[in-house]
Amino acid sequence: MAPELPGDGAPRISLVCTTVGRPVEFARLLASVEASDAVDAVELILVDQSADQATAAVLSQGERRVRVLATTSGRGASRGRNAGLRLATAPLVGFPDDNCWYPPGTLSKVLQIFTEEPGLTVLSGRQTTLDGRPSMLRWLTSPRPVTRRNLHRTTIMSTMFFERAAVDSAGGFDEGMGVGSEGWYGAGEESDLLLKILRSGQRAYYDPALVVFQDEPRDAADEAYVTKMLRYGCGMGHLWRLHRLPADQLLWYSARKLAAFAVRTVTGRRAAGRADLAYLRGTLAGVMDRPPRRLARSR
Repeated sequence: MAPELPGDGAPRISLVCTTVGRPVEFARLLASVEASDAVDAVELILVDQSADQATAAVLSQGERRVRVLATTSGRGASRGRNAGLRLATAPLVGFPDDNCWYPPGTLSKVLQIFTEEPGLTVLSGRQTTLDGRPSMLRWLTSPRPVTRRNLHRTTIMSTMFFERAAVDSAGGFDEGMGVGSEGWYGAGEESDLLLKILRSGQRAYYDPALVVFQDEPRDAADEAYVTKMLRYGCGMGHLWRLHRLPADQLLWYSARKLAAFAVRTVTGRRAAGRADLAYLRGTLAGVMDRPPRRLARSR
């Protein structure tokens, strides 16, 4: 059954955003939510994990058109999302990155699809740059059910919206995975949650007409990005091993990363190329459950 959507002015969707030190980027996200034609149905929960709470201070700057709540937690995106979930009141929930933002019609379309599709548990859209380029993934171009074989081309954290009850039934986010986690698995927490939901027999759907904006991080690749991609790769390799995802796809994605490394290096995008190679190294380390030497030394 589709989640029961309240009609009495109560929030219909809770957006939980975890951040550390990005007040400017969060202000853009907040502005996009307040410009949404579904603003009256939304509550926005900010989990500011910084010591100075500079991002939380954005919420007190002027009058707000959206219901906002703020809290804090220990470090880690997964830990922050779980903390934010404890304050969420709506039957639907999304987890926007602090540096993403929404076109005006995105949130209303989410609500419409969940209302019109009984039995839908997870809905994912497509992430693009403001000028329409794919962001972070090679997104599939046509709508379809999300499966174990296509989730890496149809889902990412900022584009997914969940029935709240399904998130709770799956146990929320694994706090040992994701950006800022204490271990070395720097990604994969949203896919882990999704795979648990799919394993329980519930339905997820991808609609590329549902768009979320975010800049393409490879456009500004630097050494910090290379290290981040190493951790991301570790998390994804761990995910592959944990859920026994198809081995042929692991080989395919690994071959693509190796090819991308070669192309970007030859064309002068050396930092982006090193990031591809770091991601590949991390993926293999995660599959074997052996942290790369670079990360093992930092633990």
